[in-house]
Amino acid sequence: MNNKVEEKEALTLIGYRVVCDGEDYIVEIPKASEKLHKRFPEADVQVGAFIPGECKEENDGYWIGVPFAHNTTVPEDLDHLNIEKQTYAITTHKGSNERIREAYASLHEWMERKGYPRDLEAWHVEVYHSWQDKDQLHMELWETVRT
Repeated sequence: MNNKVEEKEALTLIGYRVVCDGEDYIVEIPKASEKLHKRFPEADVQVGAFIPGECKEENDGYWIGVPFAHNTTVPEDLDHLNIEKQTYAITTHKGSNERIREAYASLHEWMERKGYPRDLEAWHVEVYHSWQDKDQLHMELWETVRT
């Protein structure tokens, strides 16, 4: 297991917000990811973000984007999201998007054993290093730790 806890600096994303029924995210996120890749073909990572617990309506859904270069203007047809500096429990997932929940379950068990409480009302982050094939993802799961 390659789990660790790490503080990450604030992050701003530009991209798309996906809002749909829970069971549809597994289909809709890859569609938004492909759209993002066509828009930013030079991006070497894509970043997803979501709040797993209660949140304001404007924060609901899943955000998929690329890190924002602050010296550029956000295009009108894209959303942007600011994620504050936070501490995360981090693990790596390689494989199908259908097995991401298993990776999260394993990380949550590890967090509980180590005494790291989850913060369900903060942004959680998924950093995709390889996303083009939904059966061969390479990503980091950043689960926010309550401090």
